[in-house]
Amino acid sequence: MSNTSSLPLPEGVSSRLVATTDLTFHILEAGATPDRDRPLVILLHGFPEIAYSWRRVLPKLAAAGFYAVAPDQRGFGRTTGWDTRQYEDVDLSTFSLTTLVRDIVLLVNALGYRSVHCVAGHDCGAVTASTCAVVRPDFFRSVVLMSHPFNGTPELPFNTANHSSNDGQMAGQAAGAGAEGSAAASGIHEALAQQGRKHYKWYYSTPQASPDMSNLAPKDLHHFLRGYFHLKSGSWPGNNPHPLSGWSADQVVQMPGYYIMPADATMPEAIERDMADEPTKGLSSHSWLPDDELAVYVGEYARTGFQGGLNWYRVRTAAGGRYTRDYDLFAGKKIEIPCAFVSGKKDWGIYQEPGALDKMTSGAVCSDFRLCRLLDGVGHWIPQESPDEVARSIIDLVRGFN
Repeated sequence: MSNTSSLPLPEGVSSRLVATTDLTFHILEAGATPDRDRPLVILLHGFPEIAYSWRRVLPKLAAAGFYAVAPDQRGFGRTTGWDTRQYEDVDLSTFSLTTLVRDIVLLVNALGYRSVHCVAGHDCGAVTASTCAVVRPDFFRSVVLMSHPFNGTPELPFNTANHSSNDGQMAGQAAGAGAEGSAAASGIHEALAQQGRKHYKWYYSTPQASPDMSNLAPKDLHHFLRGYFHLKSGSWPGNNPHPLSGWSADQVVQMPGYYIMPADATMPEAIERDMADEPTKGLSSHSWLPDDELAVYVGEYARTGFQGGLNWYRVRTAAGGRYTRDYDLFAGKKIEIPCAFVSGKKDWGIYQEPGALDKMTSGAVCSDFRLCRLLDGVGHWIPQESPDEVARSIIDLVRGFN
């Protein structure tokens, strides 16, 4: 693995580098055959994760007859070739939604495949997976989203030519509003500040977010990541998620401090405040993430820092949608391929964009929605907390449409 250490992987899972015209991907894989005759499944991780988060899912898919591949995505882990310049200098257009899809298309071709039987994504990886499904339904044959429901493609300003200038401006603002867009964001930050809170996505987009997390000593980084994984898991009793009625400060402030942070806190400080009252400090009942496996995350982020992953948030929250305009090409388009949603019932990620899951299950944004599974006792890290159910859901979806 070049100058990096080997990873503690389950039997049947291997690690290698794959060069494309843009990036040199680090991938984990299981079920590869010389003839490339097994259906391909691509697994896309979230933040602050890496391909290693799929370590328990990969061998289960291979046992079911698939070739399963989990890459470290652009900005993460051992994948190289992306823009590593400082916060002020990085070209954020290289982290656009369509660029992330292009990355996966290039990787798949490099692996010797012309299509993907299923692309599955967790957390921000679900955003990439849903974009894959929207823009290349001929290439990606089915999609499974986890923790982050698909909230639809952009709604562009509509019929503005037939209104007065003021009415047209208002119509454009209303049509373009989304949970992460500048129109929706307007005013909510001031309202949150009045309650002594701030939204984590906008904190992650600030210059200080990466130093706050990247400059920790190894012991402190271990402590921070232990708390971050614990508080968002099914093991933390503070997770009792429920639907929110809308995108307003009074609604989103109901989410825990790792989503709606104390206004004066860094993310490590926000995590520490909730962990301080934890009797176990998150050190027990974590069979899904023992310390030797947590050490993999600590080692990788100590080496790379967090800015590569944080650039994903910057693209989504940049003023005026400057770096998401490429996605406007697909305005109004639904996910047309067979689609499933799988998450833990104790995962607040399901509800952080109010109404998104209902849009999926009702068919408003998905033409062929097949499967919704919400698992008891499971939190945000479903590929690690419940790998059996994740693998089963992918297999059920693929075999169902076949």
